[in-house]
Amino acid sequence: MKIFSRFKGILKSKEKPQPAVSSGEQSSGEKPQRKPQRPSQPRGKKGDRPRRRGKGRHPPRSRDTESSDQASGQTPESGGKKEPERKSRPKQDRKRHGKREALSAEFRGKAPSERKARGDRRKGRQGSKRKDLGGKVQQVEFPELLPIDPSGEEFRNNGFRPLGLSDSIVTALAANRFRTPTDIQNAFIPVALKGVDLLGQAKTGTGKTVAFLMPIFHRLDKSSSAVQALIVVPTRELCRQVSWEATRFGRLLDFKVLSLYGGTSVNREIEHLKKGAQIVVGTPGRLLDHISKRNIKLSDLKTLVLDEADRMFDIGFRQDIIKIIKACPEQRQVMLLSATLDKEVENLSKQYMRNPVPLYLSRDEVSVESIWQRYIPVARHNKLNKLARLLENQKPTQSLIFTNTKRMSDSVALSLSKLGFRTCCIHSDLTQNKRERIMDNFRTGKIEHLVATDVAARGLDITGISHVINYDIPENPEDYLHRVGRTGRMGAAGKAFTFVSSNEGKQLTGVEKFLNRQLPEWNEL
Repeated sequence: MKIFSRFKGILKSKEKPQPAVSSGEQSSGEKPQRKPQRPSQPRGKKGDRPRRRGKGRHPPRSRDTESSDQASGQTPESGGKKEPERKSRPKQDRKRHGKREALSAEFRGKAPSERKARGDRRKGRQGSKRKDLGGKVQQVEFPELLPIDPSGEEFRNNGFRPLGLSDSIVTALAANRFRTPTDIQNAFIPVALKGVDLLGQAKTGTGKTVAFLMPIFHRLDKSSSAVQALIVVPTRELCRQVSWEATRFGRLLDFKVLSLYGGTSVNREIEHLKKGAQIVVGTPGRLLDHISKRNIKLSDLKTLVLDEADRMFDIGFRQDIIKIIKACPEQRQVMLLSATLDKEVENLSKQYMRNPVPLYLSRDEVSVESIWQRYIPVARHNKLNKLARLLENQKPTQSLIFTNTKRMSDSVALSLSKLGFRTCCIHSDLTQNKRERIMDNFRTGKIEHLVATDVAARGLDITGISHVINYDIPENPEDYLHRVGRTGRMGAAGKAFTFVSSNEGKQLTGVEKFLNRQLPEWNEL
């Protein structure tokens, strides 16, 4: 700015006409007077500028001064005042900030050492952890196949032979340790082999998946790579479970299985569809997306399976299911299976199925007899304490803990992890890769306790779950059935506990009316 004003003055002096000067003045040699200019100060170098301290400018300080200030506890930020010594921050009130309530002194005093020793033993049995595969899905190892001799007793005495299945399928069943069919498999497989439409209802954990997979295997044309069977399921977890079951048999039967669900790469699914897969398992939304874009061709489809149809209707997939049915060829077999069948599902079967054969194998028997069920009265603020004591008392092989909200599942899983339990939570807010990694770790036993919302109630089929705990009692009595059905799979024994607060008596009464039995109280903690 100073330089600019200087040149501006010079330009003005040049433009102005010079006044006439007398000869006397010229002889004197005096120059016309100019307006005095302020002397310009030279710009200093960068190192000469004062150092910036905090928000203001301060003159440079010597090292001796700084060291003396540090020794005396004075800092530039404190304005020359001596800072008080920092004290350890007291623990926050956990109840006030929405954290878990402090556990009783009795539990905290004795449990950590016992849990650490038990955890070390289990870690030694399991070996080292698997490395992350860089964002790829971790595949669970399939059980080892048993060597089966077609002329031996393992094959000749297998209970699936009289059902009309081919010898190769019976061999695959025997190699995967399937010897005796369940009630629904005995009733379902012979009728499904005839190619008629079926409407089946059965309890959870009775082998519905194997019941509809075996007729599909029997009708497959292995020489063709076109899609011949389409299985529609409500959740991603159930999609992965069904595809896993089909793939374990495909090791001997030589066919390809492809799963389609949200949260995964669409381009990768399109590449696999171009390569060919005889069996496709998927959720309604992703399947309808591929059908609308003509990525999947259903002209050679032979079998359509709607698994857990009532659950798909509850989620809001009714219109998507109808569109999928209309996209299938008219000459196809439709098998509809579910744990419960309401009027809406029956109306769908009448409209889009051809004279379906009803198989109500558990219509009057909703509860699972092999499951030991009890309820525990507990104050709402003392639930976590009761849960920790219950896990220490029962020592479950694997437990599934249900909550009504995603926020509560996060809180319970975090609190149990801090107490030394190997716990994780799963709900719809997690990314698909993380959900799959958690489920794989739970199946392989790396996770002992899984906290979940109802999103996992229909998608889990793990035989190692010994206990189901309803941390929050469900609002819908049917959800109680599906929760408790995660234990006691395939006739195994299981236990189910339900926490009931003082203001949840109405929900408990609704569950008891639905089960047509009274749940006994259990309070031995």
